[in-house]
Amino acid sequence: MAKGKPEKRMPEWVRDELEKAYHRIQNLTAARRLWDRVFTEKDRRRCGGTLAVAWTPETALTVGMYCTARGTAADRAVVEVAHALGFLTDRLRDDLLDALGEQPAERDPDKPHWDKQARELRFRGVVVRKVPKPASAKNVVRILDEFKDLGWPTRIDDPLTGGGKDDRRRRAVETLNSRMLSDTIRFACDGDGTGFLWRAKPRRQPKRRPSVSGVDRRGRRRPFADLPAMNRIMGT
Repeated sequence: MAKGKPEKRMPEWVRDELEKAYHRIQNLTAARRLWDRVFTEKDRRRCGGTLAVAWTPETALTVGMYCTARGTAADRAVVEVAHALGFLTDRLRDDLLDALGEQPAERDPDKPHWDKQARELRFRGVVVRKVPKPASAKNVVRILDEFKDLGWPTRIDDPLTGGGKDDRRRRAVETLNSRMLSDTIRFACDGDGTGFLWRAKPRRQPKRRPSVSGVDRRGRRRPFADLPAMNRIMGT
């Protein structure tokens, strides 16, 4: 293989998937998306500060750029870049990393995850929205794509085309929310009509059972001031 491509011996299906992913990410368009939407300022500094310096044949193009920024091996870089740019589903990404003997990176459980290939929005480990027909839900897909590309900030600027029409934004939000499979997350238009928000439903706090021991919440011993009440709690 050429410089920057994975060199390990691996199952044929893994090699085939890596080859396909490799050829999809080694172009300048993919490199720009990675640079602008995935890399942090720290990543960019590690690569020389500009895309023109970072993305060259001598640095193995997109794969080499990612290896320099994140300190990964080439095969893992292919998988992670392809996944970050929407070319691999979550499941295929995890299967490939497992086949390569790599551990998948942990996701922030308190941020949604939009898997465009699988057409699923996940939150807190659960599928909360499916988009079975993306062609008929283009505005929904654009909103989810933008949130994902920007790392799920609480607010994004309106990514929809066709001008800043409030009714268009409202319809997009209504469509997105109307088919949610869970009430743990909701989307909304922002207050000034120029963007979108997402909000999570607070997690339920487990109910505290009354303490029946001689120790309070701070670990200090206390006398049994109300023995009859304690006996009722204990069922004695």
